Amino acid sequence: MSRLGFLSDTERKLIESGLDVVVTGGGGWLGQATLEMLETSLGPEMSARVHVFASRRRSVRLRSETELEVLPLSELPRLNIGPHLLAHYAFATRELVSELGHLDYVSRNEEITELVASHVARTRPVGMLIVSSGAVYLGDELTTNPYGVLKAREERRFSDVVATLGESGPAPRAVVPRLFNLAGPFLNKPDRYALGSILRDIARGGPIQLHATHPVVRSYVHVRHLVDLAFAVMLGDGPAPLEPFDTAGDREIEVGDLAKLAAAVLGKPEMPIKRPPFDHTEADRYVGDPATINSLARLYGVKMSSLARQIEDTALFMSR
Repeated sequence: MSRLGFLSDTERKLIESGLDVVVTGGGGWLGQATLEMLETSLGPEMSARVHVFASRRRSVRLRSETELEVLPLSELPRLNIGPHLLAHYAFATRELVSELGHLDYVSRNEEITELVASHVARTRPVGMLIVSSGAVYLGDELTTNPYGVLKAREERRFSDVVATLGESGPAPRAVVPRLFNLAGPFLNKPDRYALGSILRDIARGGPIQLHATHPVVRSYVHVRHLVDLAFAVMLGDGPAPLEPFDTAGDREIEVGDLAKLAAAVLGKPEMPIKRPPFDHTEADRYVGDPATINSLARLYGVKMSSLARQIEDTALFMSR
């Protein structure tokens, strides 16, 4: 098993900084990847320097078999902490709208945002990673795009807090990526994602079943390199992005071509792909603008993975 880790320069800065790290949403895809990367760097210091929060109290078992205590996010206001980094991933995702109901969904996410924003205002972290979403571009009506609208509100809330902190001292180095499509280890709920569904079908022996009757275009970023870049910015002394920025990978790809590539990468180039005919409706293109993330990656020496490598790493994790 190849564990995720930071680039050597980022790891060195993290170790030497002595900073604690607060992770919210520690049980999710990004949270678990971040915890493994922190463990790889911090080793035995992990338990003392990393504070993990999620929706409820539980423990998380890392791939090393290390058990971490996870506290409910409601206890974040009680955390007595000095200089630290914040990686904020906690948020009720869009599929929970139907499960919770619209009003409860909105109130739950507003509560999460306020808890974490109040933590930032109270403790003044050195750096903070606030993961937003490409869904902010999908409309500004709360009734039809609650996830995106609430993410946009969260961006503004943290921007206001950072601006206020900057009036009385150094403001946190804030990194706010608008996440579009992610790949790599700790993929959860694979059936929710095009790449996960394709890899699941390949693992089952095929055929690969695609359901869209129109073009579906995506672009992927490896979870390790997104986290690595964010921590490099938070720990660095170079330019930090002044505004939220989109995520995007080295290429855009239609899911039919993604299925062909995945089959070829995994040694099954002849695997059949089943898909209904196109009905000439508009393409579903969920792809971010790569300009800022590519510029930051060059500046901080983070070499983003090719799509083929992302497919390999995701498939390897799913096969464990």
